[in-house]
Amino acid sequence: MPRRGDTRSRVWIPITSIAVALLTALSGCSALNGSSNNPSGGGSGTAGPIEKPKLKVGLLPVVDVAPLYQAVEKGYFKEQGLDVEPIVLASGPKAVESVISGEIDIAFTSYPGAFVAQSKGVANLKIVADAYAARPGHLALVATPNSTIKKPEDVAGKKIAVTSKGSISDLGVMSVLSAQNIPVDKIQWIPMTFPDMGPAMKAGNIDGAVVAEPWFTRTAKEFGAMSIVDVSSGPTADISMSGWAAMDKVTSANPNSFAAFQRGLAKGVADVKRDRTVLEPILITHVKIDQQTAPLVTIADYPERADAIRLQRVADLMLEFKVISERLDVSKMLLEPSTN
Repeated sequence: MPRRGDTRSRVWIPITSIAVALLTALSGCSALNGSSNNPSGGGSGTAGPIEKPKLKVGLLPVVDVAPLYQAVEKGYFKEQGLDVEPIVLASGPKAVESVISGEIDIAFTSYPGAFVAQSKGVANLKIVADAYAARPGHLALVATPNSTIKKPEDVAGKKIAVTSKGSISDLGVMSVLSAQNIPVDKIQWIPMTFPDMGPAMKAGNIDGAVVAEPWFTRTAKEFGAMSIVDVSSGPTADISMSGWAAMDKVTSANPNSFAAFQRGLAKGVADVKRDRTVLEPILITHVKIDQQTAPLVTIADYPERADAIRLQRVADLMLEFKVISERLDVSKMLLEPSTN
């Protein structure tokens, strides 16, 4: 009569054979569905081959874009079969112009820039991913000690610098002030670059400026600037600020490429959200913040996905202050995230 141990030996051999066969079959399936790092095969987790393995991404040297640099440096896009090339541009409007002309595939932009182009029919854009959402201390109207602006009520009728008119900077300030019944129609908005704002305030050429980090911290350190109006407060608390946009015709022609971009970027977002020590070296290297200032910079939120309700607040704000002439349904612009 056979022992119990003999029975186990007889069963073990066929199970091992089945396991080897299954592993071989699974390996074959992986090769067929392109789950390797070969760009032509689609990269890890894609549903099909990558149609456009190289993507040119236009951006600005601001804290908003840190997750993209993290994804590039850690090889998260490479894992997806993509070669992502960051291209630093002069301004948000330039990024939108470049994505419309086809010079770049994806543009980092403040939402008003993308929504104006969409509303006017200049372009049919898709929001590929969210980039940044406001938190207290990130974007504010500031004034230096020599300014006549000491409190929000003093802003009415003054010269205030912004990077561009019709942006989240002036719209946000007007929204906060209007909620306090402070007149905003006589404010003189002066377009100016962030580096020029501090010296202009010190010289008395402007009364205040709307600055985003790291310039909020820099103007405080270098010129003694103080916050007068926090843009992320009251009606604009937690409002969406910037995102990654592409032409609809490009995303439609290359769905696997853009799904791969979303997955790679999501890993970069997870890294910088989780660990400030991961974020600060990126700010120093790519945003050109000095080592002493980097730990002081207030960081807002890197959303994990675009939220139609939060983005709609931006478009509605633009309508309120007549930047666009009719309501824009932002939900139609969102590129659905990959589920693979």
